[in-house]
Amino acid sequence: MQIHEDKPNPGERTQLIRLLYMLLFGLILYLALIVLVVVVIVQFIFALFADEANSGIRNFSRDLAQYIHQITLFLTYNDERRPFPFNPLYDEVVSKDTDEADEYVAEFQDITDNDDNNQPKT
Repeated sequence: MQIHEDKPNPGERTQLIRLLYMLLFGLILYLALIVLVVVVIVQFIFALFADEANSGIRNFSRDLAQYIHQITLFLTYNDERRPFPFNPLYDEVVSKDTDEADEYVAEFQDITDNDDNNQPKT
């Protein structure tokens, strides 16, 4: 008589771990949406009295929106990478040195027609 042990296979185990992360990030998403509502109200009040949006709040809300986007992609299986703090909030972009940008010269082609019949002859 053989006793079968109910060990999850590697695929099931991976999904169970993902489920735990999904529950954690679902809770974080809920809290982030509450923070987003508060940020919207504070930004509106600030803009109402100062006649312009607060740049610090705007930068924070941009980061918060990016974080909510990361969580949503993870929860809907559109991205396998776990959201921040397990991965960077923004994908790192390699930027060119500013000295190279100063040396750039735009090339252009003259598309004006010198033999235009609508032009008066002088």
